[in-house]
Amino acid sequence: MKRFVEVTTNPVHSEYQDESEPGTEFPFHPWLASKIREKLGREDLRLRLSEISCEEVACPVMETRIEVVDTTSGKTTTLLRFGRKKEQINKLDLQLSFQKMQIL
Repeated sequence: MKRFVEVTTNPVHSEYQDESEPGTEFPFHPWLASKIREKLGREDLRLRLSEISCEEVACPVMETRIEVVDTTSGKTTTLLRFGRKKEQINKLDLQLSFQKMQIL
């Protein structure tokens, strides 16, 4: 009987983290934070961004995650995920991410 190939997955870690306070933009992107706040209809939201990759040094960025945090409660209300680097997120990516979450 043949043995199954054992597949191990590398743990993920955050390559880059940043936070955008209400009324500010991310330093690497001119409009991303304001468009997210505009789509959600709230200018008072804090945004926490993380670029995620695997543990290997040569591993590329697998996704960018943005947690939307309500400043009054301190709780994460929404998690947006993008399959590209933070600088490469475009308006279509943003629209698709919101559609995936069924927030239009």
